[in-house]
Amino acid sequence: MKGAGLESRTLRVVMAEDDDDHALLIRMALQRVVPDGVELHRAVNGLEALALARQVRPDLLLLDLRMPEMSGHEVLEHLKNDEELRRIPVAVLTSSDREDDMARSYGLGSNHFITKPSDPAQLEARFRTLLRNLPELALIRRGAGGLLPSAVSAESPESLAARRLVAWGAILVLLGVVLVFGYCRGVLP
Repeated sequence: MKGAGLESRTLRVVMAEDDDDHALLIRMALQRVVPDGVELHRAVNGLEALALARQVRPDLLLLDLRMPEMSGHEVLEHLKNDEELRRIPVAVLTSSDREDDMARSYGLGSNHFITKPSDPAQLEARFRTLLRNLPELALIRRGAGGLLPSAVSAESPESLAARRLVAWGAILVLLGVVLVFGYCRGVLP
């Protein structure tokens, strides 16, 4: 696979995904991004994901957070606490867009966080970006524990709401000024 540092062999991927429809979309997107070089193994729960990671030693683990038997965060914690497995790059691929899920994932040692898009083309684009950066991700030795979550927004929800309110207020004031100006110039009746 050119551009990902894996030119001499296929890309080994373990996908931890319990939803059949999502798994099919992920498989199709990966096959379009890397048409001749993906060896894809699927786990339908967290325990299977850990077992497959030990067995396959993948180049990448795609990890859903919401799975039976063991959550994605628990899998990530076990994986990154294992000296032999902690170098496996992990991309969390989940339907969650919650900042606390993202922060916890990075804090436990995830290398990448992707919120599952509804558009397959967007998923392909995100996979292209991820795979382009995979050689660098593989060099990062991340482990659970001791890492501070870094993905928490510096903005509180209240300050974001206040910013939106100020922006809308400014738009309304500007619209008022334009209307008054138009009325004074005789453009508006």
